[in-house]
Amino acid sequence: MEQTIKVGWLFNNMFNLHGDRGNLLAIQAEAKRRGYQVEVTQINLDTETFNPLDFDFLFCPPGEIEHFEAVAAYLEPHRNELMAYIETRPMLVTGTTVALFGETIKRDDQSEIIGLGIIEIEARENHAVYGDDLYYTCQYNGKEMEMIGSQIQMIDLDIKEESPFGRLKYGYGNNGKTKFEGVISGKGIFTNTLGPVLVCNPWLTEEIINLIEVNKTWPVWDEHRDNSLELKSQKSKMVHINKKETRLKRISER
Repeated sequence: MEQTIKVGWLFNNMFNLHGDRGNLLAIQAEAKRRGYQVEVTQINLDTETFNPLDFDFLFCPPGEIEHFEAVAAYLEPHRNELMAYIETRPMLVTGTTVALFGETIKRDDQSEIIGLGIIEIEARENHAVYGDDLYYTCQYNGKEMEMIGSQIQMIDLDIKEESPFGRLKYGYGNNGKTKFEGVISGKGIFTNTLGPVLVCNPWLTEEIINLIEVNKTWPVWDEHRDNSLELKSQKSKMVHINKKETRLKRISER
């Protein structure tokens, strides 16, 4: 019998900015390369039954802030399940939607949205949108890696007690004032990185699938894919980025 990886795609009919559905395509491609079937379930506001623990991987793409209150209300009854989920299972949240999983979101008009409080961050909507390349180092599932992507920052993030997902080499990161990029909580990745991040950085995709294999007590695949094309692309991007001069003034390592 073919082994199946169950993927939950959160709010695809509302959160669909920046072509980030490509992250799901990357997961599907790597899983199928290893001989697994991938079953994708779309979770939206009209989904009557949702249990995060039914899935091996959860993905929540970037979305407009105006939808956050409705989504937070839907997910609030599942908050404890989500917190238990990310202790051991991989979840990827990208772009603006990272703020939804934090504690509060202060809007540009001074109104406030209460987030899910799954990660300890506070967020502020920016008056202007900032876009640029993003280059940082991170560690996931025990593997150190260099990451390349892009960023369209509509919200600034201030980390409280959480650990950053990455350490910037170039880019805006969480708020343009520190070297922090995103947040990692357990096995949950909350990142500003677009691109999509799993397409541009297949080494991270591999580690997510490796973790799924461990969680399902399957043998971990030891036949590494050929990433030579992606590595060449990363190298050319690094050459370009290293010639750029950022206007940001970093004031803190924290």
